Amino acid sequence: MFHGAAVGVSLSASRVDALLATDNQGGGGVALGQALDDLAFLRKATLDMVGRIPTHAEILQYQRWPLAKRRAMLVERLLKDDGFADRWTVFFADLLRIRSRAEGGNRLLAYVHQSIESGKPWDIMTRELIASSGSAGKAPSVGFLLADDSDPMAMAAATGQIFMGVRMACAQCHNHPFDKWRQKQFYELAGFFGKTRQVESRLSNKTYVTEGEEMKVLWPPERRKPKQRFPVAPKFPFPIDDTAAKPDHLKRLEALRAGELNADKKQRETDALDALIDAVGAPESPGAEPAGLDVAREAKADIRKLNVQGDLYRRSELRTELARMVTHPQNRYFARNLVNRVWAELLGRGFYMPIDDYQGEVTHPKTVEHLCDEFVANGYDVRFLFRTILETDAYARAPLGAEAGNEAREASQAAFASGITRRMVSEVLYDSIVIAGHLQDYKWPKGANVRAFERRVRVPLDPDPEAAAPAEAEAELGQAEIKMAAKPKPYDLEQVISLNFDKLATSDLEQDLGRMKVMSDQELEAKRMAEMARKKKSLRRRYTYKTVTEEVDDNPRFSSSMRMATPAAPSHFLRVFGQPSRDGLGEFREHTPSMRQALMMLNGKATHEASRVGPYEPIHRLLTGEGKNLAKAVELAYLETLTRRPSAEEQAEALAVLGQAPLEGMADLRWVLLNSHEFRYLP
Repeated sequence: MFHGAAVGVSLSASRVDALLATDNQGGGGVALGQALDDLAFLRKATLDMVGRIPTHAEILQYQRWPLAKRRAMLVERLLKDDGFADRWTVFFADLLRIRSRAEGGNRLLAYVHQSIESGKPWDIMTRELIASSGSAGKAPSVGFLLADDSDPMAMAAATGQIFMGVRMACAQCHNHPFDKWRQKQFYELAGFFGKTRQVESRLSNKTYVTEGEEMKVLWPPERRKPKQRFPVAPKFPFPIDDTAAKPDHLKRLEALRAGELNADKKQRETDALDALIDAVGAPESPGAEPAGLDVAREAKADIRKLNVQGDLYRRSELRTELARMVTHPQNRYFARNLVNRVWAELLGRGFYMPIDDYQGEVTHPKTVEHLCDEFVANGYDVRFLFRTILETDAYARAPLGAEAGNEAREASQAAFASGITRRMVSEVLYDSIVIAGHLQDYKWPKGANVRAFERRVRVPLDPDPEAAAPAEAEAELGQAEIKMAAKPKPYDLEQVISLNFDKLATSDLEQDLGRMKVMSDQELEAKRMAEMARKKKSLRRRYTYKTVTEEVDDNPRFSSSMRMATPAAPSHFLRVFGQPSRDGLGEFREHTPSMRQALMMLNGKATHEASRVGPYEPIHRLLTGEGKNLAKAVELAYLETLTRRPSAEEQAEALAVLGQAPLEGMADLRWVLLNSHEFRYLP
């Protein structure tokens, strides 16, 4: 477990506000946004930190806390919430372009989640992503290289854009007339990946990243048709600050890391001593062989002597050096890049835009320098960065009202004097619908929503001659196809299947070694021919189509979208609402509204089920029976959906909607609230 410093956070946040004011001097007076009220702050911070709206129980807990301390207490609770790692895994998955379909993609996703959950510092994560070798099962961080086939040119462009916040890809082909990065610099950066190789092991059927001997990156470029090309000497193109006296933030970083190192050393010594005591004190089982004759133990010892990993892959000296330079505490590009990206994510715009194209200028230089210094001094702890930003006055300001003109609004937002209207990212919107509608668990009793579906299914006419029970096999096939087709198409657009991050993050190298079996060429060919024969036989079978009726208990329960394979299918809710494909560099979330989005919110399965009132919901007893209280039901609906109480006018209109049919009326009211701009946008 990693631990960052959290002392003096409020002081750091106050310093950020003071520096923002200093940086804004000379820019003329700008309109100041109002401070968010307590419930609006609760909603905004919860959406940003854990990726969903607050529950009714969380609202009540928040309001019971002391007024002067509740916001700081909220931030601390959110940073420890299980949902924190889920929400910010989405952010880093966008940044690192993690794709489940790529080699090692899901392993990399689980690695990022585990790193955020454990508080692993950003510089350590980055070094592991750049320098790792091996398979995704042994070293999940190697999925970052595997996603681009460890191509030196692709990795050079990715390193500059993802970790430094600069676009260098154009320099691969030519010297841009308006860009500082030259083609030779790009090739020198690519040289750090020039000996990286990907190999596929026949032993484990897995792809490994290793280090070869030959430099693949050559200069001059081939397109120039040179008479001769030479291996590139890798060179880091970014400046490393060199100061005569060590800055205070570097001294603090060194002291922090020294303390962490000593604490880790003591823990390892304690663990080793405990293990030794357990081993010495463990009684031998009756009838056990003497230690000297323990064949199994000797065999295990011999296996440990084998350098299996060394035979499969080698450590990269070049990438290790690159990782060291990228994360060097005096490499300002590295710290500034993540500070700017996180600031933009939480406040709607960065200190420079686009966030991956730093051109040497920032809007608030003193503020940026302070945030970078504190981020480094606190051991690149992302939680420290979030905590600092959330406690600033800048974060807690509301957008200007409609009465402000466009120029005044733009000037105020550029100065971070008022909030910027931000729409929930797709995963956050999806999970917030689930929370608002109590869809995280069943809200209907079994059998309350039985529906019949008719489907055309394919059934074999002739049984498989090799099947032991052809009639049963045919019946099983027919039923399987019926079940797969039973759900109507809209379900698929919003279906979520969660990944088990804990299982994915577990190393499987030992399991692979245990399953290894070397096949001869004849065995491999025999296996291939048998598979071809099986497929050919399947193609010769005859089928017919039948109409069948299937009853389904339509009682859905929705999982969090934060843990599904990523990115989702192009037609899925998440992609419709802007989740990127992550196929290329510089691909950002799309927040432009569209007709498809409107139709999915108006008619989609998630919105429909969230609107309906199930008997297991707390609001149900306020709408029926002896505990009926329509006014309280309306208030609860507003709190659960919009994190605020209704105005007197809204209360009157809502009671009119409930009318003589409270259950149906509440479904209509919740549907309206879910489709409002207030629900989809942050305060």
